[in-house]
Amino acid sequence: MPAMSHAFGTPGWAAALRAEIEGSAEYRRAGAKWGVGFNGNILLAFEADPGLGCPVYLLLRLAAGSCADAAFVDDGRHPEAGFTLRAPFSLWREVLERRLPAPAAIMSGRVAVEGDKMRLLRHTAAARAMLDCAASIDTDW
Repeated sequence: MPAMSHAFGTPGWAAALRAEIEGSAEYRRAGAKWGVGFNGNILLAFEADPGLGCPVYLLLRLAAGSCADAAFVDDGRHPEAGFTLRAPFSLWREVLERRLPAPAAIMSGRVAVEGDKMRLLRHTAAARAMLDCAASIDTDW
């Protein structure tokens, strides 16, 4: 059965991401210590640019190798987010289409990190696995 395509920015896309993360043995292993003893919720901020008319924000509730919820939210400074990864939509699209490695985008400063950057860097494998799950979604841009 072919994979179902999901429109980016919709509840269906967020649900598909949660399912990918929950089904990923790689994320379960790499993220086992993420969010344990600290707030591991991540807000992905897709900032407006020529490819996206208005900003879109995705809140991932992540802890101990699991994703309790993934939902698009209205607030770019969500109170439940322990970390925010903020970049223009076109840059996120490069990451999600596997044309740009996320760690390189973060290290170069092209993705702004709000939160404890050193803690995030200590968990690079978890971040990479989570974004790999996002890149696995058949996305209708």
